[in-house]
Amino acid sequence: MMKTLITPSQVLALAFNGGEYLSQSAISEADIIAATVRYLQPVVGQELLEALQDEEYEGLLAEYVAPALAFAVRNLVQPSLTLRTGDSGVTAPKTDASTAAERHALIALMHSIKSRMRELIVRLSDHLNSHADSYPEYNPKLNILNRCSIDGGLVQIF
Repeated sequence: MMKTLITPSQVLALAFNGGEYLSQSAISEADIIAATVRYLQPVVGQELLEALQDEEYEGLLAEYVAPALAFAVRNLVQPSLTLRTGDSGVTAPKTDASTAAERHALIALMHSIKSRMRELIVRLSDHLNSHADSYPEYNPKLNILNRCSIDGGLVQIF
């Protein structure tokens, strides 16, 4: 199994506000691996990813990779946190003390999470491009953000 770069508790600390409570079991290692493969690997490449997994570049991991990856994990899991699947099908959580958020609030939350994730991934990419000589495993030609971007709904390939 792939070694994760961050732990579920780090995801909770980095991507959820202090007033939000989730148990650590809400985030699985599989969630972290899925976010790594989907969002991080296309930017850093396989070789740098392996170096990070081998605990090289602790500063890069702490300052740039961990925050971006934490928000990528939240982006993936937030829909399943909003809804629950059980014997009765898919339901929105509701208790005597609280009710599920309205649709427009959920849409705004997902937009905010996705926006922060993108900003942190671009920040990571910009750092890698500016300091490529510090990371010999990094190949800027393999960084998807150096070849493709989506701006205002328009896909640009260069």
